[in-house]
Amino acid sequence: MREETKRRLERQLMWQRMKWAAAGLGVVGLMAGGFWATGLDASIETHREPGVVAAVGPLFAKSTKAIEEGLAVDVKLDKGPVVHVTTLKTTDPHIGDHVEVAEHVHGTGRITYSWK
Repeated sequence: MREETKRRLERQLMWQRMKWAAAGLGVVGLMAGGFWATGLDASIETHREPGVVAAVGPLFAKSTKAIEEGLAVDVKLDKGPVVHVTTLKTTDPHIGDHVEVAEHVHGTGRITYSWK
């Protein structure tokens, strides 16, 4: 094999290896970013928010036990928005009751609410 042909072949093989390495690094980078975002969403800061029960209704869920034991409650918070939470029937919420719900602020900025 001539020297020039050998160099061209080696250059082509090196480019192929570099392309595979770049693709592998890209996949690893995407996985690391996904793990970072998941960890960020797992960090939660919880606050208590007062409000008034605006509506109480049945809980629509997949399990029969959850449907039998749970309620869907709309709570109008003192700071303005109406939030939807689920609770057990044993808490016996009624429209107009003053309650506190837990506001969970996740690291990504997502906000969820739960019954106190």
